[in-house]
Amino acid sequence: MAPTIKITDDDYEAGVDVAKAILGSKALIVYPTDTVYGIGGDATSDEVVKKVRTIKGIDEKKPLSVMMADFSMIEYYCDTGVWEDIIVKKYLPGPYTFVLKLRRTLPVTSNDKIGVRIPDSPFCQALCQAFGRPIITTSANPTGQKAPAELQGVDKKVLDAVGLAIDGGPTRYGTASAVVDLVERKMVREGSKETIDLLELPEP
Repeated sequence: MAPTIKITDDDYEAGVDVAKAILGSKALIVYPTDTVYGIGGDATSDEVVKKVRTIKGIDEKKPLSVMMADFSMIEYYCDTGVWEDIIVKKYLPGPYTFVLKLRRTLPVTSNDKIGVRIPDSPFCQALCQAFGRPIITTSANPTGQKAPAELQGVDKKVLDAVGLAIDGGPTRYGTASAVVDLVERKMVREGSKETIDLLELPEP
C-alpha cells in the first residue's frame, strides 16, 4: 500500500512538496479534491495516462479530465471564447468540470475536447501551480465502483498502484462534479445540489 500523508486546508505545504516529487517521477497519487478522491498524474505523459487507464479499467477511447492551476493555464491549453470565459470564471474554482475545445494536444483525450477542473481546494490549486502542468483528475475507483469521498473508501488495489496517498479527511461535497459540455452546450452529468443552477446557463 502507498505511504500516506495527512493534510488540512490550513496545513498542506509539505503535502504539495511530496506530491510534486511523486508526480515528477511519473508515479501516481491518490488525493482529495472538493468533490471526491481522485487519481492524479502528469496529464502530459503518455506513460502516466496508460497507468491511470489500467487502474480505472478503461480503454484509450474514454477521455480523462484534468485539473488546472488557474485561468492562464486553461487559456494555454484550451480554445475559449468570451462566452466560455464568462461561465468558467463564474463557476471555477468549484465542483464543476467544463468540457472545452483543446488548443494543444494532450494524451488524456483522443478528440479535440477536454474536461477541465479547478477544484475549490487550496491543496489542489497549490499542487497544480507548483507542478506547472495539468494533472489528471479522475475518481479514485475502478470503473463501476462508487467514487470515494474519503481515503478510507479507496479500493486497496488503487492504493497499491500509486506512489502516494494524501488524506485530507472527508471531501466538501461528497459527490462527483457536475460535467457541463460548453462545446455542445449541454449538461452531461449533474453533481451536488449546489450545481443545479448550471442548468440555467446564460445564452452565448
